Amino acid sequence: LGDNRWYWDVNAVWGKNKADQTVFGNINAANLQLALGPVASCTSPCVPFNIFGGEGSITQQMLDFVGFVQNDSSEQELWDVSANISGGLFNLPGGVAAIAIGFEHRDQSGRFDPDPVVAAGLGSDIPALPTSGSYNVDEAFAELRLPLLSDTSFFHRLELTGAARYSDYSTSGSTTTFSAGVNWEPIEDLLFRGSWAEGFRAPNIGELFGTPSRFDQEVVDPCSDFNNPASGATPAIIANCIAQGVPADGSYVQLNAQLPVVTGGNDALDPETSESWGAGVVWRPSFLPRFSVEANYFNIQVDSAIQPIPAGVLLGRCAEILDEFSCDAISRSPSGQVTQIRSFLENIAGIETDGVDLTFNYRTGETGAGVFGLYWASTFLFNYTVTVPATTGVTVIEREGTEQGSPDQAFPEFKSTAILDWTLREFGASLTGRYIDAVDESQGNRLDSVFYTDVQIRWNLEDHGFTFALGVNNLFAVDRPGCFTCGLNNMDPTTYDVPGRFFYARAGFRM
Repeated sequence: LGDNRWYWDVNAVWGKNKADQTVFGNINAANLQLALGPVASCTSPCVPFNIFGGEGSITQQMLDFVGFVQNDSSEQELWDVSANISGGLFNLPGGVAAIAIGFEHRDQSGRFDPDPVVAAGLGSDIPALPTSGSYNVDEAFAELRLPLLSDTSFFHRLELTGAARYSDYSTSGSTTTFSAGVNWEPIEDLLFRGSWAEGFRAPNIGELFGTPSRFDQEVVDPCSDFNNPASGATPAIIANCIAQGVPADGSYVQLNAQLPVVTGGNDALDPETSESWGAGVVWRPSFLPRFSVEANYFNIQVDSAIQPIPAGVLLGRCAEILDEFSCDAISRSPSGQVTQIRSFLENIAGIETDGVDLTFNYRTGETGAGVFGLYWASTFLFNYTVTVPATTGVTVIEREGTEQGSPDQAFPEFKSTAILDWTLREFGASLTGRYIDAVDESQGNRLDSVFYTDVQIRWNLEDHGFTFALGVNNLFAVDRPGCFTCGLNNMDPTTYDVPGRFFYARAGFRM
């Protein structure tokens, strides 16, 4: 178009995946109850089941009647069409002003069908119910880049960017979001940049249509053993617990560290919205080629964030302030034991976080011993605050420096990764160190800091398009810190490596 080149593309995508899962060795609770009950009630095909008959008394016929093969299935499907066009508009002192415009339509659907025995709640595993749902979305975007100045005093480069996106979801309505940015290089060695953006995330199929399911979470009931001074229960907590049906004599003691929590989707969910801004500086000194240091500050605020209210928060607010919303989510037996905590997805009040990313990068020129490189990236988390609504007011949870537990996630105040790399012709090797700062759990346990060491050697024949690598992660088999509130084997698998060394080999060929 004029003196500027333009590019366009049109795309269509269809994707479908289906999974069938077969589980052996599950138990049908209804059949087991019948087989264990009065023999007179166990008529064919029922086979009486005597669990006290001693070794060898349980026959295959008994197992065949009480057991069943579990068959689950799931399926997801996607249709997507998109079109994009971009190119230069006109000349500015700093270069060519450019624009990009695009449109996209997506249809997504999904379903999950558990075995009928499991759906009826008669399996030995956690119950699950069938679920399905679908939605479609139309989106259009426009992006603009304006290079205002270049190669002048105090303005080696000055560039502005802006973007807008319109989204229309069949389940969540429509919205328009905007973003803007600026890049300023006063001199060639130094770059300052800033950005601001709005965000919009509609709930997905699982969040909207997921049926209730139960999981068992490690959580402490503040009403347990409230007459014991070690429990920390105040007179107000004791009175509130009694008001919720806990025996007044203090005889209730929590029997299991894990309490049953029911969670699931919510078709009344609203979209998440966000506002973020950041500022950064990059220094690339001309007297030290291939070296750069970069610092970026980020500040993100999410409103109507989609999350379940943590079970521990519900228990705590009910016991401490007799919050009606929290107490209504908790069921107890006559003895005071918690039989169920309902923690479905909600649009919680919000999340706010900020911090700094710091990066060093250096690579030597060719030496007689090869090329050496150092990459070092660190994140400093200043704040991570979750605000949860109550019947009156809100509850503020400070997450920085803590382990959340169920769902497992740590929020270390400092993380760092350093990579030392060496390349000599077609051979290379790297040594990586990964550090995760210590975090604290809600009941006082501390997960100590962890340092992992990874190594890799590689062979790269670029002329032939072939690459090969051997490596091991967690070379010294550093164990993960024990986590009491986490839901999987007393560890947080989202933050820490699975125990032991991880060996791998990787081969690639490019034609």
